[in-house]
Amino acid sequence: MNKADALNLIEKLAEPSALTLPSDACLGHHAEDGTYAHLVLSGLAMRCQYTQDGERQVCRVYRPGDLIGLEMLAVSTPSLMIETIAPSVIKRIAIKRLRIAQQNDPRMQSAVMSLLASEVMDGQQLKISFGTGSAMRRICRFLLWAANKDEVALPNREKLGSIIATTTETASRMIADLKRQGVISKNPVFGCRVQINREKLCERAGTLCEQSAA
Repeated sequence: MNKADALNLIEKLAEPSALTLPSDACLGHHAEDGTYAHLVLSGLAMRCQYTQDGERQVCRVYRPGDLIGLEMLAVSTPSLMIETIAPSVIKRIAIKRLRIAQQNDPRMQSAVMSLLASEVMDGQQLKISFGTGSAMRRICRFLLWAANKDEVALPNREKLGSIIATTTETASRMIADLKRQGVISKNPVFGCRVQINREKLCERAGTLCEQSAA
C-alpha cells in the first residue's frame, strides 16, 4: 500500500474537527502523549524532548501529509513533546480507536505497517539532510523541504537553530545572509513567511537538495 492510500484510510478514523493552531503551540502534554496520533494537514511541527537543563533536542520535523506518533501503537514515549513551528492545522486520531481498527481490518494493518516503514525511511533521510554538511547547506535543505509552492513559514530562530543543530545566532545570521543575496525574500502580506528562489537554494544546499525538496 502506498503512503497516500494509507493516510487516506487512517484519516477516516480522525476526529471530525481539526485543530487550528498558531506557531509555537504545544500538543501532546505528558499525560496525553500516548493517547493520540496527529495528522498534519497544513503548517509545520516538530517532535522534541528537553534535557534536565532545559536544552531542546529535536527528534523529527513534520510537514503536511506526515503522521505524528504512530509508534504509540507499540511503545510509549511520554518525554517527547509536539510543538508547532508554523501556523498549522492538525487532526487528532485516537490511538485506542486506531489499535482496534488495526486488529479488525487487514487493510488498516497494512496501512499502519506501510506508514511505519515510511516513517523510518523519512526520519533517516531528514537526519542526513539536516545533520550533515555546513550550517548553510543544512538550512537551505530545510527551506527546500519545508517549502509549499516556493513559500516557507519560517520557525523562530531558536527552533530553526535546534532543527539544523546550530546556534540561534548562526541561524539568524544565515537567514539575514540569504535575504541579502536574494535567495529568500519577505512575503509582503505575511511577515513570518518568505518566498524562496528554488534554483539559488539548490545551489547552496548541495547534492541532497533534490531528495529533500518538497
